[in-house]
Amino acid sequence: MALTSTALLRMLRECKTLQCLLQVHGKLTVSGLKPHNQLINAYSLFQRPNLSRIIFDSVQDPGVVLCNSMIRGYTRAGLHREALELFRYMSEEKGIVPDKYSLAFALKACTGASDLERGLGIHELVSEMGFESDVYIGTALVEMYCKGGDLVSAREVFDEMPERDTISWNIMVSGLAQNGCFVGALRLFRDMCLSGVEIDHVSVYNLIPAVSKIGSKDVCRCLHGLVVKKGFASGFSSGLIDMYCKCADLDAAECVFEDVWSKDDSSWGTMMAAYAHNGCFTRVLEFFDVMRSYDVRVSKVAVVSALQAAAYVGDLEKGVAIHEYIVQQGMMDEVSVATSLVSIYSKCGELEIAEQLFTNIRDRDVVTWSAMIASFELAGHHDDALTLFRDMMKTDVKPNGVALTSVLPACAGIPASRLGKSIHCYAIKADIDSELATATAIISMYAKSGLFSPALKAFERLPTKDAVAFNALAQGYTQIGDACKAFDLYNKMKLHGVRPDSGTMVGLLQTCALCSDYDRGSCVYGQTIKHGFDSECHVAHALLDMFTKCHALAAAKSLFDKCGFEKSTVSWNIMMNGYLINGQAEEAIAAFRQMKNGNFQPNIVTYVNILHAAAQLAALRVGMCVHARLIRLGYSSHTAVGNSLLDMYAKCGMIESSERCFVEIRNKDMASWNTMLYAYAVNGLASSAVSLFLLMQENELRLDSVPFLSVLSACRHAGLVEEGKRVFKDMEERHEIEAEIEHHACMVDLLGKAGLFGEAVEMVRRMRMKASVGVWGALLSCSRMHCNLWLSNAALCQLVKLEPLFFFFFFFFCHRLEPLNPSHYGQELRLGDTNDGSRIKKLPACSWIQV
Repeated sequence: MALTSTALLRMLRECKTLQCLLQVHGKLTVSGLKPHNQLINAYSLFQRPNLSRIIFDSVQDPGVVLCNSMIRGYTRAGLHREALELFRYMSEEKGIVPDKYSLAFALKACTGASDLERGLGIHELVSEMGFESDVYIGTALVEMYCKGGDLVSAREVFDEMPERDTISWNIMVSGLAQNGCFVGALRLFRDMCLSGVEIDHVSVYNLIPAVSKIGSKDVCRCLHGLVVKKGFASGFSSGLIDMYCKCADLDAAECVFEDVWSKDDSSWGTMMAAYAHNGCFTRVLEFFDVMRSYDVRVSKVAVVSALQAAAYVGDLEKGVAIHEYIVQQGMMDEVSVATSLVSIYSKCGELEIAEQLFTNIRDRDVVTWSAMIASFELAGHHDDALTLFRDMMKTDVKPNGVALTSVLPACAGIPASRLGKSIHCYAIKADIDSELATATAIISMYAKSGLFSPALKAFERLPTKDAVAFNALAQGYTQIGDACKAFDLYNKMKLHGVRPDSGTMVGLLQTCALCSDYDRGSCVYGQTIKHGFDSECHVAHALLDMFTKCHALAAAKSLFDKCGFEKSTVSWNIMMNGYLINGQAEEAIAAFRQMKNGNFQPNIVTYVNILHAAAQLAALRVGMCVHARLIRLGYSSHTAVGNSLLDMYAKCGMIESSERCFVEIRNKDMASWNTMLYAYAVNGLASSAVSLFLLMQENELRLDSVPFLSVLSACRHAGLVEEGKRVFKDMEERHEIEAEIEHHACMVDLLGKAGLFGEAVEMVRRMRMKASVGVWGALLSCSRMHCNLWLSNAALCQLVKLEPLFFFFFFFFCHRLEPLNPSHYGQELRLGDTNDGSRIKKLPACSWIQV
């Protein structure tokens, strides 16, 4: 039975698949029916503009309706240039007069193609044809101008519209929010509410990002109330959680989460991202475990948040467990997940694994490249970071602001200011230098390189200076120890009306910690409370660090034990490090035991701290127990851990164990070589120290002053005069490293012990800096050894001028030298109430290694 034309057209409208549409099209062709417009619309719904165009081209004289359908089909498929070309063809070549729908579709194509220039021409045509009062065209014009960044024109069109519907208001609010006018978006939304226009889901969806950026908890609550009133709460739980977390109102975010009747992977993932955003990384990991125990499907967002949290706290074991879960769930092909894995392994010191993961990622995007570049930079491999950046430039992936913010710190880490300037030039050429994040990275690069003139120029060129830009410049001043300028910037920031963020407080606290300025640090503590940042984890950690480095352990302990302070592995590590800085290694070990009793998972930093404590106390048994634990965990070959093990065994006199640890370190850095060199030096193995030093030179390691000091110390202890002289000469002439006061003191002691007083005195005379107590002390010790009374008297004279109460040298003076007239030194030499040295006794020596 033949189908009627009505039945065929109904079938055409009801097609659900492309195959069905093709079959109906065939039947229409057989029946002789040619519903061109309906067919073009049908194919455009299935994103098949090529098939629509075949039908369109088969019509000799297409009318305006058919042209409109084809233009809309191109726009739906994202072929905006083709849509605009067809509009030009119909109006200019075919002479078809466009109607309001033609103009509206063409304006949408201009929006999609970001072709504001052609859009202006169509706007003129709209005015000529008198369609400006049409709400559909007016809305399309507003959207085009908003997407093009011309908010002034968008607002003019919007204000002149005689009639505005919900869609018009939503597009204008969204345009303001997307272009950074968050307060303007909020005010317009208020006007929308007062106008009586219906508020829908899209209205709220557009406003949430603006409210998040404003950062006002009161505004958040008002919007939340409106959402509940309108009955939208169930559909906006994730958005509300995200909004509250970005306004640092975690309590409200948790309340929204708890009120969600049916929690899906989206709400769990958003809550985890909220904790991560606010630095509550322990809670993120707890949520991840709870999700798995509830058998909830863990989303990509949740996995990425968990990996970020594990990376921040340095919990490699947790990271490995999450990695295993990712493999089980088949999520390794997700680029964002694989990129997060690269980040956690690099931040936990496993650079080789990070590189392997990076190599296995097939579709690397700019974020993946940036993560690997940042990994090299974090590990101090600045050359590798720059090489990878060059490799990235050779691919189809072009660096964006994120990539530049990753590579620019590497330029600050090496003496290559020209390279940093080249990348700055690239940013200008690529027109991304005006992006706030990129501009801030450029400022930071120059400031950390000590190039404050270009840093200030880049800072002044910023059209809007936010807290991050001020922070970047202040960090440069912090790095050079100029606390005054860092605090001056903070004051300027307040004068500019820029609200400090948590990063500002962290930067100021780091400045105070670096300068051991407890008074200023206490003032900053007050500011953190005033601005409500004291509850944020990274700010609390910076406070703890500042107190310990300002030797205010009581204040640090009080803050740490304070009710409400969220203890974590990071905070325990800071406390342990604080005890070590203040010479309380026993307390550090006690803190480690308390940490384990509190079920906190130690990470690599924890083990490095406990090994340093064992080294300070020469607690061999503690060190060996930790070493055994590290072997079980597979951390013993990690660079930082290996260096600490090496140092611990060296200070306990176990040089063979130090050598084994040195060999086992997979990626030896300069610290590894220097520590081994120091181990040989302090254990009197001068020949081994010299051999290792020669090996360092053969490997073309970038030497600084530290290894030279170690090998000179070894030569001094062993009396290797010629080797010491050769090393000192190589340092100054071959490596062009200026000798510091410690190097001179070693050489003076070496020459003096060999009885080469002429050379020793000549070295003191040739010093570019003023001789220190160490230099004169070395000369006095050597002259006493060789009974050179004249030189002893001269050295002692200089010592007393520098250190009038230098009791150690007074001891030798009383027992070994001829009595001297105290008036020669400007004051009477005394030791307490004793006028002679008869009561001074040297205690018998003993080993202080705890076996």
